[in-house]
Amino acid sequence: MGRIEDADDEESQPAMEGGAVRMSCAQEKQCKGSAGGVAPASTAPLRGPWSHTTSLQDWYPAEHPFIRNQRDTDDPDETPYTMTTSRYPLYKRSYMPAVMQRRKPLGFNTNDGVNYIDYPIRLPNETAAQQVHYTQAIMAPNPLVVALRTDTDKVFSKPLYTVPVYKFEGKPTYPVASLDYLKADTQGREMTDQLIDRTNDLSLKAEVHRFRIVMAELDRMEQILMENEDTWGQLAAAKLGIIWQLEMADTVECINVTNDGFVDDVLRINEEILHGRKG
Repeated sequence: MGRIEDADDEESQPAMEGGAVRMSCAQEKQCKGSAGGVAPASTAPLRGPWSHTTSLQDWYPAEHPFIRNQRDTDDPDETPYTMTTSRYPLYKRSYMPAVMQRRKPLGFNTNDGVNYIDYPIRLPNETAAQQVHYTQAIMAPNPLVVALRTDTDKVFSKPLYTVPVYKFEGKPTYPVASLDYLKADTQGREMTDQLIDRTNDLSLKAEVHRFRIVMAELDRMEQILMENEDTWGQLAAAKLGIIWQLEMADTVECINVTNDGFVDDVLRINEEILHGRKG
């Protein structure tokens, strides 16, 4: 397998001046999950061609939530390039010494063989797209690929997805339980990782990584919800007990009696003040 960069490792981050990764609290765009995620184990694979009403953009958002991209023209066929956090174009010369620009960039792989990632780039005034020459796969919670072409100084990046496999009989349906072996904390993960490596597909590895991140976060949130549910039950029981104690003390009546007496005292004092002025 090619060299994989882990976004959690500071040393593996691409040394890009200005930073290509936006440090913001922007929330990741949400897309609808596959119906297969909740299908029972007995459900047969879906049949028939894919729905024509389903857009690839719905399943594979073109924009990464933490990356800014821009075009130089209004041509929709132009491939967007990466911006810095200060909204300036990110140039490879800004973080690569001149002598290194004649060699393979540090942290990048030649885009061929086991390191190949499909990333066609079309620059302004070009009639056809060309594959990038160097790529860097970053296995962040939302994986992305950073790409370079030798004939331009621009840096390109996009979310990293695997290429869909289209079949006339339709896509298979995966019950959630059948994917347990792909989870990060499952016994035998080492063997599973070796099998994934043997596919020689970085994008497929990114999809499994994305699944593991989501499932780990889902398990964490389910645990929090269960703990909060127990806490809520204890607080609800405590509330009922306190209300019972207030009732036994006839608290509302005691307060109302005090309030009535307070009003009487105020009226009496006002009356005395008025009588004093008249005298």
